[in-house]
Amino acid sequence: MNIIRIDHNNMVNGAGLRTVIWCAGCTHHCKGCQNPETWSPDTGRELGDWVYDELRNQLDRKEIRGVTFSGGEATFPSSRDDASALMKWIKTNYPYKDIWVYTGFLYEEIKNLEMMKYIDVLVDGPYIEELNPGPSKLKWRGSANQRVIDVKETRKTGKIVWLRDFNGKPIYENEKDENGVPFTETYACRF
Repeated sequence: MNIIRIDHNNMVNGAGLRTVIWCAGCTHHCKGCQNPETWSPDTGRELGDWVYDELRNQLDRKEIRGVTFSGGEATFPSSRDDASALMKWIKTNYPYKDIWVYTGFLYEEIKNLEMMKYIDVLVDGPYIEELNPGPSKLKWRGSANQRVIDVKETRKTGKIVWLRDFNGKPIYENEKDENGVPFTETYACRF
């Protein structure tokens, strides 16, 4: 697995102050993708001790809530084993830190991957430019078809459970479409 970069103190790609690992490799090639430079799996540097050292420096800080994997895809087929091992290392050494993963795959397509044991929140589904209602309308996702999934609860119940927001409501209930109308689960997940 190649890593394009590691961002520090990120507040956009998940809840709280985060470290973001930008992975190389993606086959979805979504129209309007914000990161087409991450599509090639050969971009960036190979995963190595430098990543673990940098994560240790970041995750030792109390204010860092967790790690987000974006890019590109940690779920890119040739990256899955390395990404799973890295996630396992994070959870073993920093069990109180959460792991978020952005993927163009649907949960149902990747739910049996080893890495799912370590992921707390999965933002799934391809980015669909036509389903982006505009800046600041959606929370932690780019288009309305994507879901912000509480993976632990989903695995426990066997059905998709949306991450709950600060007020206890599923994320989509605090969002509004381009006309200011609140989303429902059905509308929020349309393809």
